[in-house]
Amino acid sequence: MKEVNPELAHYVMYPATVPIIAAKSGNELGAMPAVWTTAVSMSPPLVLMVLAPERRTYRLVRESGFFTVNYLDFSKVESLALVGDVSARFAPDKLEKAGLRLVPARKVPSVAVEDAAAVIECSLKSVFDVGGDHDIFIGRVEALYVADDFTEGGWRLETYKPILYVGRTRRPGPIKRKFATVGEVREVEYGRGMEQAVEERRRAYQLAEEAVRELAAKMSRDPHDVAYILLDVLKNLLGPSWR
Repeated sequence: MKEVNPELAHYVMYPATVPIIAAKSGNELGAMPAVWTTAVSMSPPLVLMVLAPERRTYRLVRESGFFTVNYLDFSKVESLALVGDVSARFAPDKLEKAGLRLVPARKVPSVAVEDAAAVIECSLKSVFDVGGDHDIFIGRVEALYVADDFTEGGWRLETYKPILYVGRTRRPGPIKRKFATVGEVREVEYGRGMEQAVEERRRAYQLAEEAVRELAAKMSRDPHDVAYILLDVLKNLLGPSWR
């Protein structure tokens, strides 16, 4: 192995899917790719994105309190790249030149990319300054719309080709951004070789759910309320080891 500049750490994490973040404040619209975007909670559904304060879209998200996360098919990779390469401060018509159009979101007062393969509509929950050159935005998912290539088990990669950002070339010479898409699909059986451990985990969850229902009956309270009471108790019992 060789040692390289620590500032290249994020490149080790690529390739990664890269969506377009879109936002609207008043009559002002904005959109930019943000490869540092991920889910951070299932219940409630929360997503995390990382934006630099100098970006125009950063301001639009903070001012409006809403945004959308838009995933495109690989057929639109050049459009996505162009939107990221040029700021609307210098090219107000960049979306038009990229062949993309922003349309009203369905459930939040924001905008979304027309004909996107998936649109996640979000309300802004929190913003964190981590002391670096980007800030962390946490959004609550208010609505989700997907193309037919998506099922509850995930994308059909035989038909949907996600845009994966790989990195970029370095100077000398012209800078070129590198993208890729799916070349192989392989299925791996869940818990193969560890069936006993999987079954024990399933049984433990079942027993815990039964215990919550039994305790709720004794306390004459809703099982969800009892679950939160137990969670609070467990946090106190675990003390500083709780994360």
